[in-house]
Amino acid sequence: MVRTVSRQAAALTKARERRRALDAARDEQDRRVEEATAEALVALEARREAEQGLQAATATLGETLRALLAEDVSAERAAALLELDTAEVRRLTKMTERPAATPARPVATGSS
Repeated sequence: MVRTVSRQAAALTKARERRRALDAARDEQDRRVEEATAEALVALEARREAEQGLQAATATLGETLRALLAEDVSAERAAALLELDTAEVRRLTKMTERPAATPARPVATGSS
């Protein structure tokens, strides 16, 4: 009986040691996952900011290109001045055009 109790105690001690080792490995993995997630979140925010900056710069470039074209500078010449492809100049001026405001039409009510 004593032997069984000591075996049981030894097995319980061994089981606790193994569980602690597994817990330590799991804790280390959790830490790595948390660090990678935090790094990805920071990168996502930086990417959002960069995309917003790119959109703003593209809009400004398109407006400036339209100003050049309004000064009777051809798209080809503007492209040469800026070392851009002519197709890119045309794309930028069209892409960033703001739609003209259309006047609202009165809605017919049927009573005249």
